[in-house]
Amino acid sequence: MRRVVLLVLLLVAVASCGMNQSGGGPATIAPGTTPDLDVPALTEAADVVQPLLESGFASTYAGLEVRNDVPMLVVYRKPDPRLDAEVREAAPDVRIEFRDARYARVAMAEHVRRVMDDSEHWKGRGAQIVSAGPEVDGSGVRIGVTEAPADLRQWLEEYYPAMSFKVETSGKIVPAPATEPPVVFPTA
Repeated sequence: MRRVVLLVLLLVAVASCGMNQSGGGPATIAPGTTPDLDVPALTEAADVVQPLLESGFASTYAGLEVRNDVPMLVVYRKPDPRLDAEVREAAPDVRIEFRDARYARVAMAEHVRRVMDDSEHWKGRGAQIVSAGPEVDGSGVRIGVTEAPADLRQWLEEYYPAMSFKVETSGKIVPAPATEPPVVFPTA
């Protein structure tokens, strides 16, 4: 008899999951909030939003962060009410947070290209630059170096005054080793 009572209590507890309101019906979502999403739904929303941001808002869009722990999308952009409205419309069931960025992605990408094109110049000043990329939060360009003078960041900002830089020590980039024997062509 005790086992039957415990089994019935367990079934009642499981059946009542999601029925947390006093009305006894399923839980509802408060206006202005979004439900918890699973990771695939969040990824699908990001797949829709990112092309929209890159093609329609190049002058204000800085970066997109997918936060699986919360879950939500974080859109970094220069303030742009039209961008905010279109992103909300494109992903209405996703929690989205908009954060201000200092630079647009295209401006950061242009400086990434310039720094990498000028790598010989920086090598001549003692800086071995191995990577560069825009910060997702729109704060500037991150530079990876294997070796560099302590004041490289200051030099970069003087040389490219329209951008902010963060310099970090990185590993040297080397080609992956060959996993197959080399192709040998017969000689005549």
